[in-house]
Amino acid sequence: MTNKKRLNTEGHRSPTALGAGRPKLAVGELGKIWLREELGRFHGRVYTTDAGGIRRQISVLADTPEAVERELRRKAARLALKPGELSSASTLAELLDTWYDEIVLTRPIREQSMMMYRTKINRLRRFYGAIRLEELRPHRVQALANDLASRTQRAEYGTLSSVLRQAFRYAVRAELMSHNPMDALDTVKHEQRDNIALTVEQVQVFRSEFREYVLEGERRSNRRQAQLTVDIILGVGGLRISEALAIRVGDVDFGANTVSVNGTLVYIPGQPLERQPKLKAKGQERLVRLAPDGIAMRALRSAYESLSPNHRGPEMPVLRRIVTVGVRTPWINPSIISDHFDRVTERSSVVAALAATGLSPKQLTPHTLRRSVATHVSRAIGDDAASALLGHADSRITRQSYIAPIAKVVDAEGLDDLFQFDEDPWD
Repeated sequence: MTNKKRLNTEGHRSPTALGAGRPKLAVGELGKIWLREELGRFHGRVYTTDAGGIRRQISVLADTPEAVERELRRKAARLALKPGELSSASTLAELLDTWYDEIVLTRPIREQSMMMYRTKINRLRRFYGAIRLEELRPHRVQALANDLASRTQRAEYGTLSSVLRQAFRYAVRAELMSHNPMDALDTVKHEQRDNIALTVEQVQVFRSEFREYVLEGERRSNRRQAQLTVDIILGVGGLRISEALAIRVGDVDFGANTVSVNGTLVYIPGQPLERQPKLKAKGQERLVRLAPDGIAMRALRSAYESLSPNHRGPEMPVLRRIVTVGVRTPWINPSIISDHFDRVTERSSVVAALAATGLSPKQLTPHTLRRSVATHVSRAIGDDAASALLGHADSRITRQSYIAPIAKVVDAEGLDDLFQFDEDPWD
């Protein structure tokens, strides 16, 4: 349950008479703090006035009401440009927080993008937050970048280093640093990791066990929805799990056997799951032609036929969540599918099938299915076809991050003739 209450702050001034209007807050002063409890944590928001005289709303999430007020006062002080907030002796954590408050929060970007920045900042703070700005000379930053590359995958490293570059750029403008140390970095090398793809036999074993898992389960559960999601991920061409679950009734043409891939599900803590009408990157929207009797069309038809007539509107999800108490959305959270997915990967026959190629159950995820599709399509009709099917703008992305390497097979049968080996030395 959500609890709302107000915290009084020392500097708040109340109107002295009815109709006196809202009092003007001094620069850096806090109004009344609105506090909401969510899942054991406290979300607070309040109005203040920045150094330019503009009324601004700021918010924080913390473990206690006292921590909420403390962080709100810190943010208000920064907006008021009080002297001494940052200096060369400040830490990287303080720089990242200030950059987030003054730059990121003022950008016209979606809330999930702000959350992404906050998540990456928290990770950088955890790794390197105690380092002072005056210590971040190019040599130290190079060591930091090398360490960061060893801790993260290539894609995440790119995002984290971009956050650092932007924060340092802010520090240069604020005259806290003489130059951006990211500009002097040598190329950072990443450990090359092979992409993982399932064999045809492993996919068949996994689907067979999923079918058994569904038959063993309760009737009113999302097991069947998870099974259909797996077939849609595979059959529509290696969709991301959030793309498969975002398919609407109107996106499927059951007469033409096509499906439009044009949206994704987004989850923001404390808010209902919602469908975003765009994909991970621009230009990834695509219309996929399907085999009339292939697994994807069979799964989509099955999902559609399970819907009641009032749930078949064009904006409704094809894969509708089985209703449970307290659920406010018909969309299925990807975590539900992943939970059922994980249970099937632990079944003995799946574990044995994976072990045949040296894989463990932890390596079989919904994204492994996407890589498996890319790999098998690439080997059958080429990298460009695999790239188009996955929605990538460049086939190099597909080759680098999705297609499993092919083991080299060489012929050594002629060596005996070349060396004239005609007898065994141990006979």
